[in-house]
Parts: sequence; C-alpha cells; structure tokens
Amino acid sequence: ALPGENGWRWFTGLQLQRETTGDYETNSSRLRAGRTKGSDHIDRSYFLQFDTASSQGERAPPSSSALTANYGWTGRYFNDNNNPTRGWGLAAELGAGLTLRPERDPFTRVLLRWQSFIDTGRVDLGEGIRRNSRISLRLEGGAVLARGSAAIPVTQLFLTGGDTTVRGYGWRRIGARTDHDTLYGGRYLTVGSVEWQRPMTIRGNRTDFESATFIDVGAVADKVGELRPRVGVGAGLRWRSPVGPLQADVAYGVKERQVRLHLRLGYTF
Repeated sequence: ALPGENGWRWFTGLQLQRETTGDYETNSSRLRAGRTKGSDHIDRSYFLQFDTASSQGERAPPSSSALTANYGWTGRYFNDNNNPTRGWGLAAELGAGLTLRPERDPFTRVLLRWQSFIDTGRVDLGEGIRRNSRISLRLEGGAVLARGSAAIPVTQLFLTGGDTTVRGYGWRRIGARTDHDTLYGGRYLTVGSVEWQRPMTIRGNRTDFESATFIDVGAVADKVGELRPRVGVGAGLRWRSPVGPLQADVAYGVKERQVRLHLRLGYTF
C-alpha cells in the first residue's frame, strides 16, 4: 500500500516455492502480512507469518507448519548503499510463534547480521588519484530455540554456503546432519568473513578494478556443541560497474577439498 503520513505502509505477500533444501526437495508456502517503513538508513517491519513445508525423499522429515509474529530492523550507514567502501550495517530479525502441525510447540527465532569496512591505507593510482584499500568484515549468527522434538518448518531453519556466505562450498550446502546422515536445515548458524580489498593499477594506469583476498568460515548444527566450522579461502577481482560491483572469486573449500568459481553482481545488505 501507499505510505501514510508517518511513513508506514501495509503489505501482504504470498510465496509458493519448490527448492532443494539440503538432501531433500521441499515444497513450501509462506503467507505474510504486516507493516513496514523504509528510509535512507533504516528499514523496519513487523508482521504475522504462516509457513508450511513438506520435504520429499527417502526418510524425509515430517511435514510441518507454523505461525509466527516477527519484527525486523536494518540499519545501513555506508557511504554508498549500492557500492560501499566505508561504513557499517547491522540487521536483526526476531520471531516468536507456535508450530501447528504435527504438534503444537512454541519456538523463537533470532538472526543477526553485521558488515563493516575498515580503511587500511591509500593506494596511489597515478595522475594524482588515490583510493583507499580496506578490510571488509562480515558476521552472521542465528538460533531457533525450541524443545528438541519440535517440528520446525525447514523454511525457518538455517543453511549456508555459496557466493554471498561461505565461498568454496555449494549454494546452501552447509547444514545439519540427520540420524540418517542426510543434510538438512539446522537450528544454529554462525558465519564470519575477512576480506582485503585493494585498488589495482595496470601498467601504471588507474582502473576501476580491485583485488580481493578472503577467508570465509561458517557452521550449522542442531546443537551449539555440534557446530563444526567449514573454511573457504581464495582470491578474486572486483569491477566497479555503473550498476554496482561485479565480483569474480576463486575459492577453495578446505573441508570438501574442492575449488569453486563464484560470481556476483551488485551489493545488498
């Protein structure tokens, strides 16, 4: 809806989805309704959400559904929200609700994200032009709190890995393991990344390219004591295009002993 005089607006949304979730194919639906307000630096929203999830495959977890009340807050304090080189951002999501099927159990879901850019000195690109090199730091953590037997919809659980999280691993291929050693969403998530970004010159000429060297670490499990980090290391190139940064990274997944190419266009937080 159009925003009111105070900037808040009503919204509704319906999502129907089929995707690979861990080692299972999952059919899910999500109905959401609430209020939201956005500004240059801060976005806020509160809403009710109804989730259903049905996984298919041998020994798949039971189908489940849940109703939750949620609040989200995102603060962006970057010099450029589309192509940041300085500043920081913080985001928090909090949800509390009840599983409806197969049994009723209360649960709480929390997710925190943080990103910061720290200057590490200037690089002389010639022609009197200098640009800052920087360290990019990223942290993410999440938890779903409920009794052990609660059937939480997999859409409320955590998976990680891929272009924007832990490079060197497949998309959402870091998760928890079930009793049958199959991959599934977990109740606890930790992700961290350190990346050194440095402007490049070619034959003494300034360019819009940057080099990057990084280490990514992430883990997902159903219990805190079972979190086992997955490490990815690598290097890449950045091009400051008119529509945002174009990133190409080559990363080595230490656990899987495999090299992967990761591509990404644009920046979102």
